[in-house]
Amino acid sequence: MTIAAMFPFFKDTVFEDGIDAAFRSTRSHEAYLFRGDKYALVDYDSKNLIAIRNITDGFPSLLGTVFASEIDAAFASHREDEAYLFKGELYALINFAPGTTDDHIVGGNIKHILTNWPSLRSILPLKNKGLDTHDHHGHGQDHDPDQHDEF
Repeated sequence: MTIAAMFPFFKDTVFEDGIDAAFRSTRSHEAYLFRGDKYALVDYDSKNLIAIRNITDGFPSLLGTVFASEIDAAFASHREDEAYLFKGELYALINFAPGTTDDHIVGGNIKHILTNWPSLRSILPLKNKGLDTHDHHGHGQDHDPDQHDEF
């Protein structure tokens, strides 16, 4: 099932063909979905679109960072109103306030993943010097999932 089939309001938007990253909000039934430099806030229970905006309009602390143009992966922290964002070899822990633009990068800095999470070294692709940034878009059934691009 495509995301546009699940959420028809994504038809004719950048989200129609998929998402890059997402994390659950601390507000009940809400999630942030990211694609390129946009994010959508959705109520996944009622299947209503709350907003589609530029990432930096909803998360002004990301202005001027690598996360302003795209987020590769994300997940909500176990702490209230915090989420981890990833792009390439970098990550940020953000504190967000649902319903506002009062967010900040916890600790004030974007960090290198492997420097701060050394336990991930053994599970990241061994041939790569960093993270696997292989573009999986458009691969058919003949695609070898063990084949990775090198940096």
